Amino acid sequence: MHDSHIHISMSPLKENIDSDVEEFLQLNGKKILAQTTNITDYQETLDLVTSLNSKFPNIVDFALGLHPSTFEEGISKNNLEKLSVFQYGQKQYKLFKEYLVRNINNITAIGECGLDYFTMNQYPNFNQGRKEELREIQRRIFRKICQNALEYDLPMSIHSRGEEGSKKCNIDTLTIVATEGKGILKGCFHSFTGSLDILEKVLNLGMYISFNAIITYPSGENVREILRNTPLDRILFETDGPFLPTQSVRKNKKLTKRYGRPSLIQEITEKASEIKNISYQKMEEITDNNYFNLFSK
Repeated sequence: MHDSHIHISMSPLKENIDSDVEEFLQLNGKKILAQTTNITDYQETLDLVTSLNSKFPNIVDFALGLHPSTFEEGISKNNLEKLSVFQYGQKQYKLFKEYLVRNINNITAIGECGLDYFTMNQYPNFNQGRKEELREIQRRIFRKICQNALEYDLPMSIHSRGEEGSKKCNIDTLTIVATEGKGILKGCFHSFTGSLDILEKVLNLGMYISFNAIITYPSGENVREILRNTPLDRILFETDGPFLPTQSVRKNKKLTKRYGRPSLIQEITEKASEIKNISYQKMEEITDNNYFNLFSK
């Protein structure tokens, strides 16, 4: 059992992470990949990874990333002038690259990174011109990060979330991965919710698909259909904790822990086994091997 995408420095995970990892190990857990989003969580996450691996040796891997929503969040929070959008993006990338070089021996993967054309619509002060600037800085930085992944031979955990009913974000993400990846870039599309034709293109690039608790939700039929069409040797599991608790957790109001955490991978794997019509043991074996094939140095 593995959790290929989790944010251990976010609350309430970080306050409970020791007991959560212990619970995961009791369920035959093998690996956790801790993701980061920007300079604000790099060191805290690495410190937690180091601490956890001192208690539970070689369990937690560290991914260094620059989430695409970092740019819009920073610009909105700091009320930057229009001409500062690209300067702000370049500054965030510079901090990412410096940390990458300085800590390369501790880094297993690059993530979470990619493109997000959805979240910027939650900011009413962004007009269409500003949104296009944000999309463009996301694309520019993602190209650079793909180049870094090749340079340091690191797999990627890729975020690609588009506007409702639009494939543009997915297509732009795939175009950059294909162009910059030169056919040898390794990685996983995390929490993929795109269409089946986009799925085919992702698989044709040799990428993996990571599934989370959405497959357990009544509203998750589109993602269950994606799972049905994904070969077993390309499947990974994730919690995206502390987000996306499984359906059983969402329904049980009496639980004290109501957030995404590594032990919930068991319920996700059970549901995936049912959907793919294979045993839990076989699903666990295959997907754990997939994790090691992609993320082992």
